[in-house]
Amino acid sequence: MQQRQSLAAIGQRYTDIVWAAGLFEGEGYISTNTKTKTNHYWCIGIEMTDKDVLDRYANVIGSNLLRPRKTMKKLQKKQSWIVVTTKRSEVLRILKMFLPHFGKRRAAKAIEAINHLNEIIN
Repeated sequence: MQQRQSLAAIGQRYTDIVWAAGLFEGEGYISTNTKTKTNHYWCIGIEMTDKDVLDRYANVIGSNLLRPRKTMKKLQKKQSWIVVTTKRSEVLRILKMFLPHFGKRRAAKAIEAINHLNEIIN
C-alpha cells in the first residue's frame, strides 16, 4: 500500500512538472543581462493575472517569490502577479527540470542559459 502511494506521489510530481513547464513555455521568459564581461546573470520569470495558477506554479518549482506587480492604472485594469527566479543555482535547476518538455525555440534558449550557468557555477 505504501509503495503504491509513493508511486502515485512520483507520478503526480511528474505531472506537476510537465504542467509547470507547459505554462512556462507559453507565458514565461528566460532573460539575460550582461553588466560586464564577467558579471552576467540569467533570470527566469512568469507573469499573469491568475494568482491561483501562479501559486501552483511557484509551489511546483519550489519558490515563494510570488508578488503583486505594480499596475499602471490607465493601462492595466487587473492586478498581475509575478514569479521571478534569479539565483543561479535555482535558475539552473528549474531549466534542467523543464528542458525535456520545451519546444525547439525555448529549449535553445534554455540550453544557452544552462551552458553559461554551468561555466559560472563549476
